Amino acid sequence: MQTLWALDHALEARSKWMLRNLGVTGPQRLLLRIIGESPGCSQGVAAARLRLDPGTVSRLVSGLERQGLIQRGLDPADGRKHRLTLTRRGEALNAQVRGTVEAAVVEALQAASPQEVRQARKFIRQLTERLAIRDTEG
Repeated sequence: MQTLWALDHALEARSKWMLRNLGVTGPQRLLLRIIGESPGCSQGVAAARLRLDPGTVSRLVSGLERQGLIQRGLDPADGRKHRLTLTRRGEALNAQVRGTVEAAVVEALQAASPQEVRQARKFIRQLTERLAIRDTEG
């Protein structure tokens, strides 16, 4: 448990560092990465990929839009949906890697053996499943 709490604390600390130095939090950065990988995706698709509540993603989108990092455009096929794209500023920040959470992940992955990575992924998936709150549980 101490290791997991330390990881949670480290993620929060890096997110705060990123906000001070890059202008976005860890979750905002991850949303930028999702939009950069899938330009024109909807908020619903981004929420599903992030495994976040759509309302949470909507707040992240609003913040990034206010900062001029992303823009929302109406989906020509369905005017009720918005498509998300990066602005030039968003693209520049999306390309920035130094100091980000994913940079630390890449460094850790490079230091680990393939077997260690497989075991870690398996453990994280299992833990995530067990931590997930299900509506059927009371």
